[in-house]
Amino acid sequence: MLNTANVITLARIFLIPAVIVLDHPPKAGPSPLAALLFVIASLTDLLDGYVARRFNMVTSMGKLLDPIADKILISSVLFLLVGHGLLPPLLAILVVAREFAVSGLRQVAATRGIVIPAETSGKVKMGFQTVSIALLLDNNRHVKIPGTNFLLNFHWIGLLTFWVAIILTIVSAVQYLLWYLWVTDREDHQ
Repeated sequence: MLNTANVITLARIFLIPAVIVLDHPPKAGPSPLAALLFVIASLTDLLDGYVARRFNMVTSMGKLLDPIADKILISSVLFLLVGHGLLPPLLAILVVAREFAVSGLRQVAATRGIVIPAETSGKVKMGFQTVSIALLLDNNRHVKIPGTNFLLNFHWIGLLTFWVAIILTIVSAVQYLLWYLWVTDREDHQ
């Protein structure tokens, strides 16, 4: 049960408290270590899936743990950002609600023997979420563009990127729902 892929998934879960401990209120300055650990934890999602498929380590435990680890990681950090006043609560609620809705839809589909595959839009959404959350964790940083007096503000870039993730959150949820309805409609008419 505890193969390499599942250990990588568990590592993602164990990195969450470290991200939270290394983060600090915005007035204390940026949290680059929290942002870096969050990115590393997020990348383990790609790594565990690759290892599981490449080395034939797909297990029931891995199928259960992987989405749980993702949801705990994202939800924990979103709640942290809302608590620091760096993210509007409604945006965090939309992301968490989408995760529960898609998980519920997958469970309903599974009772009918239907497997809902991951959509590209969901993977792209996760990429935008990861980048935006990392930028928001490292929120008070300003980087000067070489040769100009223009400063990039990580907080505003993070919020803008998060809005893109929100749009993809809604689009991917609708795609999952439509795919499920299409498959079940076809099955019902056979």
